[in-house]
Amino acid sequence: MLFERRMGSNTVEEVVDKSNIRELIEFERYCRDQKLWNEMEKCFHPDSSVNISWFRGTGHEFIEASKKMQSDAKHKINNTLVWLNKYRAVAEMMATIHILGELDGFPVDLMSYSRLHFRVEKREDMWRISSFDCIYEKDLLVPVYPNNKLVIQEEQFRKYRPSYASLSYMLAKEGYEIDVNLPGQDKPETIEKLYEVSTKWLEI
Repeated sequence: MLFERRMGSNTVEEVVDKSNIRELIEFERYCRDQKLWNEMEKCFHPDSSVNISWFRGTGHEFIEASKKMQSDAKHKINNTLVWLNKYRAVAEMMATIHILGELDGFPVDLMSYSRLHFRVEKREDMWRISSFDCIYEKDLLVPVYPNNKLVIQEEQFRKYRPSYASLSYMLAKEGYEIDVNLPGQDKPETIEKLYEVSTKWLEI
């Protein structure tokens, strides 16, 4: 599997490309957090796709849907890796999604641990995102104030995947339809399938 090994030494041009790709996807998340919608739009190719817990569609549609979200999500990102093949690349970075919300009148903090998976292409001498997926690892839902007691019936979580159950629960309460078939740590075969698709795409 491509993503199980380092690609080896890099030419100067490849180092520059990888740096530009890293800056692209990190800037896209920065724009999302800061609501810089016009700049965020520039990060995606017109025919791009986004497939995450609460959304499936094009990059443009994703931005329009993000504008309407009730919750204020922030992304803490690190460890960005890039696999490059000429004008195509796959990039992945660790992320923790933070959402400050409210349950039963109490403020709660949701932390979703994930890996953000991008396919990017260089067209007309510019790197932009072709696809954006998320690999879910685990999440936590805790009260902001320790003396608040958060009581949620276990059966309310059972219909969701363990790797993103709390995230799914919170988003569903806002009216979003949750995709329960996404890549996640609880189902390794879903991650393998995503990696296989990305490997074939990169090697074309």
